[in-house]
Amino acid sequence: MNARNRAKLPLFSIVIVAAFIVFLVASTICVFFVKTRTRAAKISTMTDSTRGQHPLISYEELHRATESFHPRNLVGTGSFGSVYKGVLRDGLQVAVKVLNLAAGGALKSFVAECDALRNARHRNLVKLVTVCLSLDPRNEEFRALVYEFMGNGSLEEWIRGKRRHEDGSGLSLVERLDAAIDVASALDYLHNDCEVPVVHCDLKPSNVVLDAAMTAKVGDFGLAKVLVDVESTTTHGLKGSIGYIPPAEYGFGGKASAKGDVYSFGVMLLELITGKRPTDECFAGDLSLERWVRAAFPDELTRVLDAELTTASICHGGRRISPEKQDECLVSVTGVGLSCAKESPDARLTIREALSQLKRIRDGLLKLELAITI
Repeated sequence: MNARNRAKLPLFSIVIVAAFIVFLVASTICVFFVKTRTRAAKISTMTDSTRGQHPLISYEELHRATESFHPRNLVGTGSFGSVYKGVLRDGLQVAVKVLNLAAGGALKSFVAECDALRNARHRNLVKLVTVCLSLDPRNEEFRALVYEFMGNGSLEEWIRGKRRHEDGSGLSLVERLDAAIDVASALDYLHNDCEVPVVHCDLKPSNVVLDAAMTAKVGDFGLAKVLVDVESTTTHGLKGSIGYIPPAEYGFGGKASAKGDVYSFGVMLLELITGKRPTDECFAGDLSLERWVRAAFPDELTRVLDAELTTASICHGGRRISPEKQDECLVSVTGVGLSCAKESPDARLTIREALSQLKRIRDGLLKLELAITI
């Protein structure tokens, strides 16, 4: 090989390397462009399906409202994301549920909540204010649900004693009864009065929140089923909360149904009056919350009640309600809870029947002519 040919080789190599680099850069730009367009198209499609249901909000507005999603505004975390307190530009306080899209089922949960609350309007359902379908600063998909902010936390926090009134007291019997009626009202609406029936599938105290007036509202519809026929959709893949869903039905690929929600409501009602979670470590083997309460019902009910219910007296309308009326009320409420949490779906009350009975129990408790003057 002569000197001239040897001189050409390095130049040829440089040209090849440079061309390869240009090709790589161009390919990277193309992939980035296609990826961005694909994400934008997906968001646009979701936006079109959501438009008309709820107005959309930008990532930038939520970033500002939550002070850059600052940890001090974090009010809770769940399986599919985190919830932050925020204030929108119009001064509205909101709870921003940011989806963790890396979590399995998060996207499905997002769609389920949007579908379940699309046409739902009831005073005992948490109001979905808006949704966010956007890209974050890293060009990653960002999805969030924005709800009305509930200043008194969850029913779970009140049952556990993590929240109390300013005077140091916990939930009174009347407040617990009111909360139960609020939740039953929400379920009755979802099961019977929605244009398309909705089954919540994950009812529990942590998914019930209280506003400033202590009105209870049902939230977290990430596992909800929107059904044409409430009895016809399989629970295959359903992931509810252990202790609150009927294991004989949902645990073995049964049907998502209103009866399953009634069972969850019954367990929650028993938890409200005992202060015990269905997953408490004392419930081992064949012993469950329902069996524990049923064994004490009605003659030994006092031994399973939350201590606050056995020591606090109730006043209403300037009069003290007699201990006998309180005991009668507790026995009746427990009876409703046990009737809802029966193992056999066909033996359970409907939520409308449970709601009617609870209202009669409250009316009987608060009748002033049956109270003792202080």
